[in-house]
Amino acid sequence: MTKFSNFKSVKRASLSMLLAASIGIISPLNAAQAAEKGYTNYISDSLEVPMRRGAGYKFKISRMLKSGEAVKILEVDKSGWAQVQYQKSGKTYIGWLPSIVLQNQPVAIDRLAAQIKKTTDVEEKYNALQQELSTLKTRFEETNSQLSTTKQEKFELGKELERLKEISSNAVELDEQNQQMKMRLTQLENQNTIMKEQIDQSDDSVKRQWFLTGGGVLLLGLILGRFFRPPGKRKKWGEL
Repeated sequence: MTKFSNFKSVKRASLSMLLAASIGIISPLNAAQAAEKGYTNYISDSLEVPMRRGAGYKFKISRMLKSGEAVKILEVDKSGWAQVQYQKSGKTYIGWLPSIVLQNQPVAIDRLAAQIKKTTDVEEKYNALQQELSTLKTRFEETNSQLSTTKQEKFELGKELERLKEISSNAVELDEQNQQMKMRLTQLENQNTIMKEQIDQSDDSVKRQWFLTGGGVLLLGLILGRFFRPPGKRKKWGEL
């Protein structure tokens, strides 16, 4: 708001200066100050100025020129009259004007209008820049917020990565332990298989020994029964 107020103050100051020029603070050239031959001058702030056929008020008026019209000076005489060339709608007119009604820059009202247009353009550009600045500020705030969110996400992801690294390290250690346990289990299974085979072999050996022992006892019993049979009772003579 402060910059905009200063801008308006400058605008009012420039308008005031141009208005001062329109009321005579900046005066049109007099006869001694008239432009030289070959230059373009402008009709002064009078509403309309008569262009005459000759250098003097006695000559007839050929055309009325409005304030601010541009004319090209062809000649300037000692009496303070200038021969000018005026073009409009593709046609060229030549006549005489008093040098006092000519000046070497556009009239104040035209300069004022041009200045107002420039000031308006500058004001519009300023407003557009202010709007763009506001948009950029909004985008900056949004980007800053996104950056903060991204930093927080990065921090959390870093912590998660550290945790995963720790878990991964533990997993590697557990995997090594698991491999060792698998190897130990395989060894125990092999030993168990060997022990089962040894037990089976021992059972077969015990069974064979028992079989042989039982067979030997049976054979021994048969032999003993064959050779050591007890004597039978004798029958009496009267019995059948």
